[in-house]
Amino acid sequence: MRSFFIVILFAAALIFGSGCNNGSMERVGSIEAAERDSILVFLNQVGQDAMHGAFTNLQDYEYRRYLRTEQFDGDDFLLAFTEHLIEVEGDSAARAMRVTRADSGGAFDFGFFNQFVSENVEGPDPVDLVPFLIEEDPAYLSPRNLDKYAFRMAGDTLMWDRSALIVEVRAKADLADGENIRRVRYYVDESSNQLVAMYLERIDLGLLFREESTFYMHVRPAPGSTVSGLDDSAVYVPYNTRFQTQISTPFKGSYRIRTVSTYTDHELVRP
Repeated sequence: MRSFFIVILFAAALIFGSGCNNGSMERVGSIEAAERDSILVFLNQVGQDAMHGAFTNLQDYEYRRYLRTEQFDGDDFLLAFTEHLIEVEGDSAARAMRVTRADSGGAFDFGFFNQFVSENVEGPDPVDLVPFLIEEDPAYLSPRNLDKYAFRMAGDTLMWDRSALIVEVRAKADLADGENIRRVRYYVDESSNQLVAMYLERIDLGLLFREESTFYMHVRPAPGSTVSGLDDSAVYVPYNTRFQTQISTPFKGSYRIRTVSTYTDHELVRP
C-alpha cells in the first residue's frame, strides 16, 4: 500500500514538475494539488471499522482503565485533579466496575461551561471519542474547502507494535480562518490498511466564549486477535484516549480541562 502511494506521488511530480521554473507559482500550485488528490485517493480507501467498533467490542472484555482529569487556569497552574484506576469485570449482562485506586486534589470549577467538559470528569464510564473525531462529511474533505487546507504525508511511526503511515491535514492561515477544524492527523496501519489512531484540533466561537479543543484516540488489536496482511478478523479495542479543551471568556478569563484514559489488560469474557 505504501509503495503504491509513493508511485502515485512520483508520477505526479514528473508530470507537473517537468519544465517548472522556480518562480512559477502556478506550477507549484499544480504539484500541491496533485499531491493533495493522491492523498485523498489514499484516505478514501482507508478502513475505519477498527475505530468505529472499538468501544462496542470493549463490552466483550474485562479490562483495567487508568483515568486522570485535570483543570488548569489561564497561567497553566493546576487547580484540581482526579485520578482513578478502575477494574471492569463480568459480561455485558452483569457488568461490575470497581475503583481500586483513587486520588484527587483541589476543586473543579466549570460554572456555565460544564456542558463543554468531557463527561469523564463527572464519572468513570468510558467515553467514545469517535463521533468527535470522524464526521460523516468532514468540512476539510469537502470539495469546496479543499483549497483551504494543506495535505501531506508526515512519515510513519509505531502504533502499539504496528507500523502506521501518518497523513496530516492543516488549515491554511490565509484561507481557512473561518473553519473550525484546524489540524487532523490520520494514523493508518500499513498491514491492515485500518485507521488505528486519529488526532484532531478544532476551534469553536460563541457569543461570549472561545473554545479550543483537541481529541485523540488510539485503538489496538485485542489480545489473541489475529492481525496479518489483509485479514479482517482482527478485533480492535481502545488503548488510549485524550481530550483537552481550553475555554476563554471576557469575564472568567480562561481555563483548560484535560482528560486521559488508558485501557489495558483486556481479557475476553468467556460464556
